Amino acid sequence: MPYVQTKKFIKLVYNSPMRHFNKESLDYKFIDKFEAGIALTGSDVKSLRTQPVQFASSKVDFLGSQPILVGLTIPLYKFSQNQEIDTTHNRNLLLNEKEIAKLVSYRHQKYMIIPIAIFFKGRWAKVELGVGRKAKKYEKRALLKKREFERGV
Repeated sequence: MPYVQTKKFIKLVYNSPMRHFNKESLDYKFIDKFEAGIALTGSDVKSLRTQPVQFASSKVDFLGSQPILVGLTIPLYKFSQNQEIDTTHNRNLLLNEKEIAKLVSYRHQKYMIIPIAIFFKGRWAKVELGVGRKAKKYEKRALLKKREFERGV
């Protein structure tokens, strides 16, 4: 953790550049993005700061009207006392009612809601959610051709 020294005391700076990125999100075309808080235990937060997260097939589902992050694997913190924690249990997302209503309407329109990245904002863990559809193969090929052309020029 980085420290900053002021006149009278040294304080811990929580704005770390740590950001865990979901590589599967490159296969999607997003129409909207949201930033949501995530409900974690203390050992989960410490593990996020020290170890990478596995996003394999993670997505957002709704239990009633509450958005839940499903399939996110946060490895166990090695100094944690409670070693029987399931690393892939569902985690609640913290959003206001307007954002939840938007996500529900996107879900009814057959859009996928997946986590793009997990990062720390201040001392709070946040998840960046992307709303979109999976890109078709011909769209991916066109994107690759465009990138190669831009590199060549």
